Amino acid sequence: MLQRCCWKEGANLSLVVSGKIYTSTKIIDGSILIENGKIARIGKNLEGEEKLDFRRKGNLILPGLIDMHVHLRDFKLDYKEDFETGTMAAAMGGFTVVCDMPNTIPPINKPSVLRKREKIARKKSFVDYGLYYGVPKKLEHLTEEVVDLAIGLKIFMHREFYSQENQELMRKTLDFASRKNMLVVAHAERPEPVRHTEFGPIRLPEAEAGAIEDITELSSKVGFKLHVTHISSTRGAEIFSKKKSLLPLTGDTCPHYLLLTEKDVEKIGKIARVEPSLRSERDRKFLLEKLQKGVIDCVTSDHAPHSLEEKLADPPASGFPSLETTVPLLLTMVKKDMLRLEDFVRTCSSKPARILGLKHLGEIKEGMTANLTVVDLEKEWKIDPSNFISKAKFSPFAGTKVIGVPIATLVRGKLVMFEREIVGRRGWGRNVKTFG
Repeated sequence: MLQRCCWKEGANLSLVVSGKIYTSTKIIDGSILIENGKIARIGKNLEGEEKLDFRRKGNLILPGLIDMHVHLRDFKLDYKEDFETGTMAAAMGGFTVVCDMPNTIPPINKPSVLRKREKIARKKSFVDYGLYYGVPKKLEHLTEEVVDLAIGLKIFMHREFYSQENQELMRKTLDFASRKNMLVVAHAERPEPVRHTEFGPIRLPEAEAGAIEDITELSSKVGFKLHVTHISSTRGAEIFSKKKSLLPLTGDTCPHYLLLTEKDVEKIGKIARVEPSLRSERDRKFLLEKLQKGVIDCVTSDHAPHSLEEKLADPPASGFPSLETTVPLLLTMVKKDMLRLEDFVRTCSSKPARILGLKHLGEIKEGMTANLTVVDLEKEWKIDPSNFISKAKFSPFAGTKVIGVPIATLVRGKLVMFEREIVGRRGWGRNVKTFG
């Protein structure tokens, strides 16, 4: 029988988690002893002061899942989402770490704003987090404090990379990233070419491919560590694959590019609008193939909540909430033999940990931080956005039947989600850059 891991004031009790365990070499039947937030031992019949027993059909204990790309909004956009609701949604979705993008109001491109962001995140978060930093307006805003607090630098290429008056600042920003070994995450799209649709202009695959060509060429010259996010097209993936053979380059895609196409936009309407846009069936199949082969390294949610009014406006806001749907959708792909289980763990845990430089995460091994995600591979569920913890109650996957859901999320040895209920504490989350 499952017992809840207690949150006792001042207590740091040992915990034993038992069941089928996904290790780097094989799945074993055993137990994990957790002490002081770390995995102290893996074995059989271990003893601890508290116990969690997942020895049930379909249950599997995984290394804690990591989402490299979320928009938790907050600040003046807290009507869309904030760190409390966003990280609760993350815990419900099985994620132990989420990395938050800087396109907020105000934008996170000054050390003072980054400090404020950290303070709010530290106060509200249920799971651990990373904070990306945006391209600053002044070079003086590239400081050691940024290096210490930020998990990486984010570039929205279509907005800032191609601005003529911004070229020198952009080059010096990327040079700073290179010198400080900061990860650069690129939303890779040129401003053009675009196609005008009933839901507003969308940038074509050529815009993505061209931007990947541009940013990788600059990376080869300047030497910064580059990650291309939400790759959406065959042309983009082809350029990415070619450049990856020449550069230390990584990239991700999202569930909506693996499961939906432009035909779904016609059926679903405004709710399916996203940047980059949904593509063709050929693009969808090609991206899945590149993910299966390990060319594309990760899957991210690109969790992008909005108010329903914004989503139904003309033109509609781009993006949708994804933290609570990503893992069930991917586990369903595993069930349907579209992905292997090892692909899922690689793309959602071990590879993100390596890309982000989080050596203490991404694997169940003695000495590692005890971030764990427990899934039920047999549990059936129907996606109902009205039940989301996220403030955004819509999804292009509404009504989709899935097989496989997270049933427990542990962050540093503490239970945050259990049996589809949030049981953790606000303020438990820590910045993974400063707290390892």
